[in-house]
Amino acid sequence: MPSLNEQELITALAAWVGKLKDPYSKARSAPIPPVTLQSSSPNAWLEIKQVHKNRLEVTCIHRVIEQDDDNNLEEIRRECAQFNSLMERVRLPVYIWEDRDKSEFQLRWQETMLTQADLKYVQRFFEQSLYLANALQSRLGWALSDQAQPVSH
Repeated sequence: MPSLNEQELITALAAWVGKLKDPYSKARSAPIPPVTLQSSSPNAWLEIKQVHKNRLEVTCIHRVIEQDDDNNLEEIRRECAQFNSLMERVRLPVYIWEDRDKSEFQLRWQETMLTQADLKYVQRFFEQSLYLANALQSRLGWALSDQAQPVSH
């Protein structure tokens, strides 16, 4: 199962907290540059960026299916729209994003960390989003059985 490198995650989060709490920094109002952490799978990664002075946005991204000439894009888009509607109803911060530049559909789990105590949950968010991505891949594989198979994690 793909996972994040725990040491890289700790280092990235510690750097963010360190810059946020540094009393000697003159550029405290300057945003901290975004960080991308690759998991052990090329189909899953984590993006961290500062969205407010002391808030951190964590986005877990999983490539679910790649666009192919054989794929029925309208059917895939319809399935993804249904999924997004369901996630909105159950109030999970998850959605399917069609990245047309990369010709793929991605599951994105996006959380905003309000306090430093919330940072311990980043690994859990990644794991939960991975389970959801795998379930969605199974659903798309079943619904689009005559199409090309989705990428695997």
